[in-house]
Amino acid sequence: MRLRLSLWLALVGTSCSSGGVPSPSGAQPLTVHEWGTFTSMISSAGGALEGLHHEEEALPAFVHARAPGDAMANKGLERQPTGVTQKLETPVLYFYSAAAQQVKVHVDFPQGIVSQWYPDSAAFQPALGAFQQVAGGAMDWQAQLVPGMSGFPAVAPDDIWAPSRKVASVPVAIGGEREQFIFYRGLGAFDVPFRAAALADGTLTIKNDSPDAIGGVFLLRLHATGGAIIDLGALAPGQSLANIIPPVDGKERNVDQYVADASTQIAAALVKTGLTADEARAMVDTWSKSYFRTEGLRLLYTVPRAWTDKLLPLQITPQPDSLVRTLVGRVEVLTPDDESQLVATVQSAATTTMPSTQLISQLGRFAEPKLRRASQLITDPSIQSYLTNVISQAQQQP
Repeated sequence: MRLRLSLWLALVGTSCSSGGVPSPSGAQPLTVHEWGTFTSMISSAGGALEGLHHEEEALPAFVHARAPGDAMANKGLERQPTGVTQKLETPVLYFYSAAAQQVKVHVDFPQGIVSQWYPDSAAFQPALGAFQQVAGGAMDWQAQLVPGMSGFPAVAPDDIWAPSRKVASVPVAIGGEREQFIFYRGLGAFDVPFRAAALADGTLTIKNDSPDAIGGVFLLRLHATGGAIIDLGALAPGQSLANIIPPVDGKERNVDQYVADASTQIAAALVKTGLTADEARAMVDTWSKSYFRTEGLRLLYTVPRAWTDKLLPLQITPQPDSLVRTLVGRVEVLTPDDESQLVATVQSAATTTMPSTQLISQLGRFAEPKLRRASQLITDPSIQSYLTNVISQAQQQP
């Protein structure tokens, strides 16, 4: 196992993005790779919609949360948050070292709060019950890297947790807890300089409103009968793309073919950021349902490293010889047609006084941000009153 890891480190050492300096004399070489995603929903006009604190992918019961015993509620927070426009999903940290060593990890989340994690942390901020807004988050871990260690908590083969373990990294031990990686996720209220809008003529526009290049952007669309992915390529600093035509009915491939194609393309883009092939596959397999099998129109893009470092400042001791940080931005897009249908659905529900729970269920995933968009589009006072009640109910859903 030690020889295998040494060979692996020799192979990847020339291809990983450097985030550190050479190890001090006598220190054990250390490589760290991170991947994760953050999710938002935008209106056709491009505005970020609130209400992203709901659970989309349930985690195993052994995962720690700020609200122990009720981790599904508010995505692990001890009370209902407000103003959430981003879900920080499943960042994982992989460690590579030819021998056992101790590491300390500190991550800040200035515009959000880490709400769930594993293995257990040494400390976190804000203090339990102390947060007034979704901001000021921080986490600390003190871990032991143990090559060849096993004995991880059991999960089903099809559990969302399982793919992340299929990576040849060094396992992590904290107290009596063991895992292949350090995991954390949370909620945020932040903006990123990736702009998108869906126009009345059916086309989309996107813009990289930053001085940093975006390595890859993909447009995905899924219906019950088929799906398609379009590689929009890289976006240079300040670059815009207009007149982007989403795949139309009849142009999609069957769902299984589409998922296979999309998985291959996204995995290749992740490898270009510095992730290894098994790390990229683990990320794609973890998010296959949300990325590829959820109906709707979405954009996926590889986040510039400068954005990641600003969003999630990271300190690791000893300082890694090589550090790769790969986040994927996931933007769920409401088109003008989606919004017209949404308005009609809400108006019909209000007219028939449909129970709130029924309408929420009918709208499915992202029900609360959809309802909030409907409240921006509908001016009828009686329907606004109905919507206020439904949104209040939606806020309290897991």
